[in-house]
This record gives sequence, C-alpha cells and structure tokens, in this order.
Amino acid sequence: MNQLYRTLASSLLGVTVFIFWMWLFPQDLSYQEQNQLFLFTWDYLAERLALPGGPADWLSEFLVQFFYLRAAGALILALMAVLLQQLVWRAARPAGENGRRCFYALSFIPSLLMLVYQGDVEVLISYPVALILALAFCPVMTRARWHRLWLIPLGWWIAGPVIIVPILISVIRGRRGEDLLMLVYTAGVYFAGYRLLASQYPARDAFFGINYYRLVESLPALQIIIPVVTLLVILLCGLPFRLRRPGIWALPSLLLLGLGTWAGVHHTYNKDTHEVLAYDWLIRHERYADVISRAEKYQPRNPVSACSVNFCLFMNGQLETRLTDFYQCGTEGLILPSIRDNMSDITSAEALWMMGMPNITLQYFFDVQESIQNGRKSGRFMSRIAECNIVNGWYDRAEKYLDILSHSLFYRQWALGRKALIQSEENLASDPVYAYIRSVRFQDDFITFYDGLDLMMAILYNQNKNNFMAAQYYTVWQRLKQMEGR
Repeated sequence: MNQLYRTLASSLLGVTVFIFWMWLFPQDLSYQEQNQLFLFTWDYLAERLALPGGPADWLSEFLVQFFYLRAAGALILALMAVLLQQLVWRAARPAGENGRRCFYALSFIPSLLMLVYQGDVEVLISYPVALILALAFCPVMTRARWHRLWLIPLGWWIAGPVIIVPILISVIRGRRGEDLLMLVYTAGVYFAGYRLLASQYPARDAFFGINYYRLVESLPALQIIIPVVTLLVILLCGLPFRLRRPGIWALPSLLLLGLGTWAGVHHTYNKDTHEVLAYDWLIRHERYADVISRAEKYQPRNPVSACSVNFCLFMNGQLETRLTDFYQCGTEGLILPSIRDNMSDITSAEALWMMGMPNITLQYFFDVQESIQNGRKSGRFMSRIAECNIVNGWYDRAEKYLDILSHSLFYRQWALGRKALIQSEENLASDPVYAYIRSVRFQDDFITFYDGLDLMMAILYNQNKNNFMAAQYYTVWQRLKQMEGR
C-alpha cells in the first residue's frame, strides 16, 4: 500500500503539471521557445560549455526547442517535475542506510516551488535542469571522500552554483573534519572558477547562476529559497522516524501541498503579463478569433494588448465595427512606437509586415531579437528578418540568416525551402506572400518616423488600391486621433 501511494502521488504530480502547461499556460512554452535558438553546431556547444553551468544550460536549451510543440513542452516539464521529486526522495536516504522515512509528501515541495517560481516568465529552464543534475550528484557526493576534490569542480561546471546542495548534504551527514575542509575548498573552487571562466559577468550572477534567469543582474528571492528548501526537505525526509498511522496523513498532506501551490501560483502568475503572452501565442498560430474571445472576458489595459486585439479584429473583419468594444489607448493601440524589448513590438511588426512596410518591420524585429536580455537569438524573429531581406531583394543578407536557421531542428526545412526559393525570381513572383508584399510596399525611399505613420499608410493605399489593410488602419488611426482630441 505504501508503494502504491507513492506511485499514485508521483503520477498525480506529473499529470497535474502536464495539464498546467498544456491547457492553462501554453503561452509560456511559446515564450520560452521564441527567446532562444538551439543550433546543432560545434561553435554553439563550445560557447555554452565555456561557462559554469554550461552543460545544464545547453541541455535545457536542447529541451526548450521542443516547446515549439505544445504537447512536447508540457510533457517535458511534467517529467522534469517528477524527476526532481524522485531525486529529492532518493537523496534523502543516507549512503548504505535503509532507514524508515515517512515524509514522502515533503519530497514534492521543491517541484511545486519550482512551478510557482516559473510564474515569472523570465525564469529559464536551465534552473530546474541544473537542480536536477545537482541532485543526481547526491549519492556519489555522499559516498565519496577525497574524490570530492575533483567531483566538486566537475559538478560546479556541469550544474553551476546549485551544486552546493549535494555538497552540504555530504558535509552534514559526514560531520568529519575533512568535510568541513570541503566547504573551504568549495569556496575556493567557486572563486577560482569565476576568475578563470566567468570574470566578464557580475560576481552576483556567477555565484548565484549565470543562466538561471533571463534578466541580467537580477536575483529573485526564490532562486535562493528553492535550493535551501530542497536541502531542508532532503534532511527531513532522511530522518529515521515513523509516524503513527501514516495513512491518515497521506491525503491531507497532499491536499495541503495542493492548496499551498495554488496560492503561490495565484500570487506569482501576473494575469496581465500572461494574457499578453496568450495573445501573442494565439496570433502566432493565426487563431485571431480566440484572441477576441479572450479579450471579451478579460483584457489588460495596456497598449500591447490593445495592439494585439485590434490586429485580430482587423483579421476577422471587425476592426471598424467593434473598435469601441475593447480597451483603446489612442493610436498606440494600432501600431506601437518601437519600445525595444523582447515582447511589446511583435504584433506591431506583424501589422507593418502585412501592410507592406518591410523596412520598418525589419527594424522592429531586429530590435526585438537584440532585446533578449541574455543575448540569445530567436528562430521566430530571425525567420521574419530573413523574409524582410528576401522581399527587398537582399538575398545575400537573407541567406546568412537562413544558413543559421538551417542548423536548427524546427526551422531547418523552412530555411532550406527559402534558400531554394531565392534562387529563382520566377518562383518568388509566384509566391503569394512575397509577391503581395512586393506589390504593395513603398516604391520610393524616404525617411520614416512614427508620427507620420498615418501618412505612410495613405501613401501605401494611394499607390496600390488593393492594400485594404493600409486603408482601414489609416481610417481607424484618424478616428482614434479624434477620440484623443488631437
């Protein structure tokens, strides 16, 4: 019965996490995938392995590329949650001891805390991957004595600073003089490794995880709390103590953990942020009606959400008739001025692309990609940059981006197809998207600026009466100006 309870409880954790990502927050999977580009090249591998925690970072980015498929991403995160829970439970057993432990429910706490922490969309998957790899060292680190002299730097290079968890467990369980010396040795390894491998980073990032969090020079409290809690849970679960009638406590403990997790998720998952991410994810998959449906129930009151909803209203032929049904913030609700972050300008850039402004689209998407704070590239953004160059006839530039994309998994076939397409002007002329953009784009060069965007829409329509989007956006732009009193 005890083994059955453990199996069912761990299975319930995996199913719950899968449902959580698959149906409640699939937009987070898309956000993670579009803010990195995993490449199957030696240079890419060498760049990752050159830093402490590099192998964990490389492995996490390998996994995140599969987030392109929603079900695959949800399954990966569910398996990681169960694996983390199982490693915590197994690490609780001291080497060579089969002591009775009756705190199985506690082993779920690190996985559930990680789920709460991931409410911050800037948390990288390399953080749970690094913690999993660190816990895998626990049995070896506990049994090893002087072999820890090479295990500690190896673990620090593989997993990064969270390797301190198995080191502290081995020290606490050993309680020998040599174990205390290992703490001094660990501090020396951290310092020497920082000076040799990561001195270009701030010391705070190097000692608390370079690639655990996307925003540079930021250190959320949970990034420190989770390893500390994991250490305490392992020590508590390892106590040779048996509760009276443990079956009575099984269900209530799981319910309590579930309620605590729900409260944590409710606190950390910012509704407006995740709603904007949902709009972007749905637009990426051309599910415009779903964006309107979500906005009818709840719409964040910010220009990014207004821009997304108005774009979807246009795509559904409802922009002029339903404009006042949703939140508006002036002309910025149609096209945003370039903000230079990795999210805000995406829908504006898509509208500019469809309207026939590939040069401004190129600027927007280039800025969006370069605004990814940890310096990663994006398959989604790079694809559009390549297309802007193709439409402009800059095939050499386009081919450079396509060559990069051809080393990825999910963008490879698309990139190879575009490389073949640009070999023939006849093929390009027959492509419905590129032929249309070329037919409606500006025929003359001139200096552009945001305040003159409506005039540019008028020019686009006057030179090609088939550019219905430019005409309608111009009309609504003037309407929003009047509503603002401008």
